[in-house]
Amino acid sequence: MSVGALDGLRVVELATGVAAPFAARLLADLGADVVKVEDPEGDPLRKEGPFAPTDPDHLDGGLFGYVSANKRGIVVDSSETERIRDLVAGADILVENFGPGGLEVRGLDPELLRKDNPGLVIARLSNFGQDGPDAHLPATDLTLQARAGWVAARGEHSSAPTKVGGAYLDFIAGTYLAVGILTAVETARNTGRGSDVDTSLLECAHSTTSFPVLTNGVLARMGRGPHSAGHVLLGVKPCADGWVGINVLTGQQWHDVCLLVGAEEYADRQDELRAGGPDRVEFEARVDAWLADQRAEDVVDLCQAMRIPAVPVHNGESIVRSAQWTEREFFTRAASRSGEFLHPSFPWRLSGSPAQWCRPAPRLGEHTEEVFAVPWPHRSPSAGVPDGDPAQPLAGLKVLDLGTFWAGGACGAYLGAMGADVVKVESLQRPDGFRFNMSGPSLGPRWFEFGRFRAVNLNKRSLTLDLSREEGRDLLEQLLASADILLENYSARVIETLGFGWDRVRDINPDMVMVRMPGYGLEGPWRDYVGWGNAFEQVSGQSYVSGPPDGKPQTPGGYTDPLVAMHGVVATLAALEHRRRGGGGQLVEVCQIEAGATACPEPVIHHSMTGEIRQRVGNRSESAAPQGVYPAADGWIALSVRDNADWTALGEALGHPDWFGKPGFASPEDRRVAHDRLDGLLAESTSLHEVAYLTKILSNNGIPVAKVARGSDYLQDSQLSHRKYYETLDHDDAGSDRYQGWPMRFSVGPERSHRSGTPTLGRHNQEILGGELGLEEAELVALEQTGIIGTVPTGLQLSDSSTADKR
Repeated sequence: MSVGALDGLRVVELATGVAAPFAARLLADLGADVVKVEDPEGDPLRKEGPFAPTDPDHLDGGLFGYVSANKRGIVVDSSETERIRDLVAGADILVENFGPGGLEVRGLDPELLRKDNPGLVIARLSNFGQDGPDAHLPATDLTLQARAGWVAARGEHSSAPTKVGGAYLDFIAGTYLAVGILTAVETARNTGRGSDVDTSLLECAHSTTSFPVLTNGVLARMGRGPHSAGHVLLGVKPCADGWVGINVLTGQQWHDVCLLVGAEEYADRQDELRAGGPDRVEFEARVDAWLADQRAEDVVDLCQAMRIPAVPVHNGESIVRSAQWTEREFFTRAASRSGEFLHPSFPWRLSGSPAQWCRPAPRLGEHTEEVFAVPWPHRSPSAGVPDGDPAQPLAGLKVLDLGTFWAGGACGAYLGAMGADVVKVESLQRPDGFRFNMSGPSLGPRWFEFGRFRAVNLNKRSLTLDLSREEGRDLLEQLLASADILLENYSARVIETLGFGWDRVRDINPDMVMVRMPGYGLEGPWRDYVGWGNAFEQVSGQSYVSGPPDGKPQTPGGYTDPLVAMHGVVATLAALEHRRRGGGGQLVEVCQIEAGATACPEPVIHHSMTGEIRQRVGNRSESAAPQGVYPAADGWIALSVRDNADWTALGEALGHPDWFGKPGFASPEDRRVAHDRLDGLLAESTSLHEVAYLTKILSNNGIPVAKVARGSDYLQDSQLSHRKYYETLDHDDAGSDRYQGWPMRFSVGPERSHRSGTPTLGRHNQEILGGELGLEEAELVALEQTGIIGTVPTGLQLSDSSTADKR
């Protein structure tokens, strides 16, 4: 086996469930030595799964096996504080999710831990963060999703808001936590000081939403109402043998779809139909009639031949048989005490220090004797780098960012936020397409600077180069020679066509870390397919498990983009660690559909263990009953009843104390059976009151509850305000706006999420080409006259109707 990128890094995991253990597993996959510490009862996740609850011989559920692979496991009673402190004294990282102050309650105060180990990174994951007015509020996955805007009425026939299925938020949060950990490791190396990485699940959810505050502000300038997530054309559709996702993005794609289904008369009515109404219903019926006799695979082939982003909507059975996943050998088998099961592999591929499966998830206490027989030596204090700046842990790194749209842009934005010099490279002929998303000519001659592009290109400098011409390619080569990282997420063929495939880049700079983030991977039968976030959620299994039980699969709405971006950061920082140890540069591939599948493992695990297809459950949960989204007089609320104490409190708060004693409602099992009836009773009661009253009275009684929020609510969220999640930044053309931050806070590190606003197109051409490459003024003028560089895209012919509402 080759040495992992993070070999030598030591991690103690004091965490249960999915999110924090998944973060630790990502580190283990890349070579870190992760020791999972459990109490004698074990992580409750061991007992969750298709076999675990009833069969004493099958103690480890498949999801536990997935998030705890590649770790060593020990049992230490929580009262044995000194034993845990001694273990942590030899670690680089401690991962915990006890909740605000939970580590301190257990006698593991961070200050005391750092007396023994000054460089210790403590990764702390909680629902709302370690501080703030709502830090100690109870919450569930449903109520967190509701407060962050994830719970929504998706699709043209949806009536009630529905949450995103599975443990999607947990896997996203685990990825953000891993990013924060590796960033803090850089800070510790630079300064000799360890940092708390305070990560909020609520903020992780907010960080994946498509910039509603910024978007609504732009739409208001255009004289339009707030953006709605429910008007995607066409979305998930039934075929003769299953479901297909047809994800129209551009005006040309819309025109081609209309021709394909024999509805040419609608080809010029895209915006009109997006608004809904009788004509929308008639059009959808025409499409459904055409699809009724079609196989999903044939529809995908037809659409992709026309460059329309269409994919099969996979479930846990079909995904493992699909050609792309099969050829890339993405799914792998693992052993647990429940037997072998199938699960997704790694979200990235590193050519020089690949991730590896070294061991299955540990049996309870399997490595206790081994770990304490050969303990880690205590870490010695590190002097750090003289004058190391904790606010810029990645200072000194040079990044060439050819990324586009959300996933590519956000990866570079994070590296820039942490101090790297990130140069965003576009051409005038084909600028980043995200510039035209949620924008339009009614904003003025520089309308291409106003849209969502600004949200993911903060913390960068801007350079324009026409890479289709030799002069532009020559300049990029000069920049590559002194850069550390090259980022791109074009379709697989594009960068190679331009002459900058990995072999060429390595020849120019052997120490380069080249990060490629193609939608479908660098090889396989779908290599050249087109797609975007919605398609990636459909093909990776997330859509199939989201939505009401009696309805069609629902697409969450592009949350894969920021997930891919953060996996890009994890892989980049790991590759840099490998290079620091003398390993040189390498190619990193982050396949977007595979990153999506790693965040939705349950369908594959479930099918491989039971032979059954995991179905949609709407807003319900195995751990709470009743749970759901209920109408209020002025909106919707989400609430969860976790146990009898919650049930009693709910009845009293709503003025129905008699509910608890009613036959059929007394136990959690009874309430699960009577869930439909309870939903009716609750809806009848909640509809009499306003949202503010319900959320206040129920939360005061200890019940997890939240308003089903929208973009207009976010700036009034007291917890987000306390944690300064939104930051005001300036833009030369668009002015000041509020931007989403990162969901991590560092006790030693950057005090703000962002260092600078988004630059205008080509703003730094002279600074970079003249000041750094040494081009003379006459050369710069000639480059501008020939369109190699410049500040205004060429051939802007787009209208309002073809540029807005693209996601």
